[in-house]
Amino acid sequence: MLNYPVEKNIIRFYKYKFLGKEDDPIVIEAMNRKEARLLLRDFILHNPEFHNLPVIDESLSLPVFGETKKMINDIEYVWFAQGWIPLWEFEKLNID
Repeated sequence: MLNYPVEKNIIRFYKYKFLGKEDDPIVIEAMNRKEARLLLRDFILHNPEFHNLPVIDESLSLPVFGETKKMINDIEYVWFAQGWIPLWEFEKLNID
């Protein structure tokens, strides 16, 4: 197994799949697994349709500079350094 150094203070994406909802995983942004699981617990508490569904898969990924994107209030954001910025701002930077 390859051992890559990972920054300790970087956001991680924890993806949880629930039985019967495998095609619609819940993605939680957190600094570590403990924080992610606390946020997952809060998510389940506030979404009754998940109360009795077991988690069948948990995976971890890291954001990729300039590649990882998400939508917030109909605005596309991209991962930059250690945070999200609007895609149009990133494109103005002319980073290759």
